[in-house]
Amino acid sequence: MKNIKKFLIASIILIIIGVVGLISVCTIFNLSSTAGTVGTGTGYTFGPGNMVGMMRGFNSGNQYVDLQNISFDEVKSAAEKYLNDIGLQNVKIKEIMEFSNNFYIETVEEDTEFGAVELLFDKTNGAIFPEYGPNMIWNQKYGMHSGFAGNQYKNNMAIDEEKAIELANSYLAKISQNEFAGDEGQKFYGYYTIDTVNKNGVVVGMLSVNGFTGQVWYHNWHGTFIGMKEY
Repeated sequence: MKNIKKFLIASIILIIIGVVGLISVCTIFNLSSTAGTVGTGTGYTFGPGNMVGMMRGFNSGNQYVDLQNISFDEVKSAAEKYLNDIGLQNVKIKEIMEFSNNFYIETVEEDTEFGAVELLFDKTNGAIFPEYGPNMIWNQKYGMHSGFAGNQYKNNMAIDEEKAIELANSYLAKISQNEFAGDEGQKFYGYYTIDTVNKNGVVVGMLSVNGFTGQVWYHNWHGTFIGMKEY
């Protein structure tokens, strides 16, 4: 009988500990989920060396009845609100490209004209978030690795724009018979992003070239090109 009582008491204690632990985990998770969320008024600010706020994204809301027919200027306004909400200063929108899957938004620094961040606008729900690939991995100033020691945000890439376009064409020659690198690329901190065109000079898609290694990364998530507008 004594052993049974001891067993019951031990079981009750373990259950209580488990419930307390579960409540603690839920509380911590809730705090971590809301802290830094765009638009919550938490005072979160974003700057070089911190990608957390950007990766949470921003939803432009349901004010657009038909997101499939949203205009370039409406996308620009939503993107500007996103940049403001994450506290990214000295950055302006240079170009917006529409594809079947999303809008691609290219931003540059106002004072240097260097590329800052590349954003995507999801046409299915209006969400804005950092573009995948080079924008996150290769961007030395605004990407995931920008806070590492040694990154001084200098565009001292060994590969210049002309060489990047040459490398892009070499890559495209291997994967496509009707896609070529455009005449110019946008210089970011650590890489170049270059539009690709067909033999008639019509935009097809885009790719990026690492300015240090020469690695080429094709942006295969956009879909079919529809149109573009420069600002």
